Amino acid sequence: MMHQQPPHHLPRLFHSPEPEEMDPRVWRRLPQPLLDRVLACLPTPSFLRLRASCRRFYGLLYSSPFLHSHLLLSPHLPFFAFAFPSASHLLLLDPTATTWSRLPLPLPPPPPPGAAVAAAAFSPAAASAGLIAFLSDASGHKTLLLANPITRLLAPLPLCPNARLSPTVGLAAGPTSFIAVVAGDDLVSPFAVKNISADTFVADAASDPPSGFWAPSSLLPRLSSLDPRAGMAFAAGRFYCMSSSPFAVLVFDVAANVWSKVQPPMRRFLRSPALVELGGGREREARVALVAAVEKSRLSVPRSVRVWTLRGGGGHHAGAAAVGGGGGGGAWTEVARMPPDVHAQFAAAEGGRGFECAAHGDFVVLAPRGPPATTPVLVFDSRNDEWRWSPPCPYPYAGPGIGGGGAGFRVFAFEPRLATPAIGLLDATAPAALHGMQG
Repeated sequence: MMHQQPPHHLPRLFHSPEPEEMDPRVWRRLPQPLLDRVLACLPTPSFLRLRASCRRFYGLLYSSPFLHSHLLLSPHLPFFAFAFPSASHLLLLDPTATTWSRLPLPLPPPPPPGAAVAAAAFSPAAASAGLIAFLSDASGHKTLLLANPITRLLAPLPLCPNARLSPTVGLAAGPTSFIAVVAGDDLVSPFAVKNISADTFVADAASDPPSGFWAPSSLLPRLSSLDPRAGMAFAAGRFYCMSSSPFAVLVFDVAANVWSKVQPPMRRFLRSPALVELGGGREREARVALVAAVEKSRLSVPRSVRVWTLRGGGGHHAGAAAVGGGGGGGAWTEVARMPPDVHAQFAAAEGGRGFECAAHGDFVVLAPRGPPATTPVLVFDSRNDEWRWSPPCPYPYAGPGIGGGGAGFRVFAFEPRLATPAIGLLDATAPAALHGMQG
């Protein structure tokens, strides 16, 4: 869906220093194709601010060739989206400038109390490449919505083939394709659930039909116990998610439609483990990383939060006998450990409630569940091996999560994009106006 309506609100996400003045005659003399090329290299928030300066820039948002160039040339921006139940907006954290902003969601508002007809409720479940996936809350055959909060485009997938209660969702989107996985919590009866299978939706512009399809269901490894809040990470054609009691890493090979298991490091001493996608971008391949608190009784191993990366995480296939024992596949390497002074502050803020974790590019964020409103979020810069606290979020939210005392919020890696053509593979609906980022 390259044809989109322009935003009405100017985003105020980036607060960069004032640029040096440039002779306007230089811009007037540039050939239009060259000027469009320059504009296509701007980050999304910068272009949304600039497009109000003249009618022609404004009209570029209607141009499919320009949107295609912007998709290819604009820099990737690592943001983190904090999503709250029943909220009409996301809270965005820029880990580079450590600033906060708000972004309205394209979902319809929840019905007022006492409404005659109850509207379907949706909760954020996954994110990838400028798209956020929302999953219907009602049990049964789930509805999955893909949304671009910048362009306000919203598109539903066909109903999930199998009835589920609270499944775990994974999403991996590219320029012209995407894969969505809905796993676990199979409704075997109106009163019982089991982690038996996973459904995979594949959409590719080169596929037949191009609008996508649900692939045959795949079987989860035996004794799987998935946590929908933990989500999934994607790297090298595989989805990764955590299984608990005991802890194990489940690996889904999309091409083979087969699940396997990988042993995590120090699995008996982990707390709040999270699998994230570290690195990636145009220049580097993404790696799967495990972020977890380590609590070991021996005094020689102090409590800490550590980061491991996985190499060669193929695991054992779900049908293999070794799966029952949870063995093998892949090697974990510890790449970072929270400094003792930072961990002492983090442990005090977390208070044993656990934490939400997400990674985007070289950055990892750790957000204690249910902290007071003044508690900041911890940001880890893996490239520079630097841990730092973000400033407190200035936007109040009266609900569970940050500022609300609960554990209902989720954190996702989010990249603001003008164009997400993969959503055009579905029957997307475009409202009359777009919304920019408000901060």
